[in-house]
Amino acid sequence: EDRLSLLLNRSLPSVNKQSRPVDLVVVVSDNDPVSNFLEREDIESCFDGTSKDKVRFLQNERTSRMSSTGNWNTGILEALSTFGGDCWVAILDDDDEWHESHVETCLKSSTSQECQWVVSGIVRMGKTGKSKDPIPDLIPIAKDFFTTNPGVQGSNLFVRCEALLKAGLFDEKLSSTTDRDLCIRLSDILHDVDSSFASTGKTLSFTMPIPSGRGFLSMDNQPRFKD
Repeated sequence: EDRLSLLLNRSLPSVNKQSRPVDLVVVVSDNDPVSNFLEREDIESCFDGTSKDKVRFLQNERTSRMSSTGNWNTGILEALSTFGGDCWVAILDDDDEWHESHVETCLKSSTSQECQWVVSGIVRMGKTGKSKDPIPDLIPIAKDFFTTNPGVQGSNLFVRCEALLKAGLFDEKLSSTTDRDLCIRLSDILHDVDSSFASTGKTLSFTMPIPSGRGFLSMDNQPRFKD
């Protein structure tokens, strides 16, 4: 119920508020389809007017309960079948949110057709308060991800669909560090490609662990992206 509330009250509304509207919203459920835990009408209620027509609500029929990898790959392949490999894919976890200029800023930062991967900064909320990850200004190399994460995770991934396919999509056999694993493979295939990477230099995503029973500070009415 915590995740459902965050999806409907934080995550999807932040998609609806984008200054550059997205062309397609794919919501993939990992819940039992007969449970009626989440309905298409619930999702559409988060969007205005004709934006509702851009929403597709799919059931994950791939690997389930493996750190959302089956869900993410389902959404990526839906984008591929709709727009082809040249389209941009932006991922957002159900408990995260975007700044309203996230999509617009990422697109403006991808100044060449060769650009395959755009990175922005992310704000994290933990037990001791708010912190910001560093924003990479150069394409990460694989070894950057072996001992730590240089500031990239699912909700600030902005990658062309074709690059995700070449990297092999998310590994559905992994139960954790799935975004780091994908970024290692993206780094390998793009590192020697000129102009393949761009950085917005801005913090445009916000992530917060599920608060129930975990002692995290409440973020009600607190600014997400201000210092």
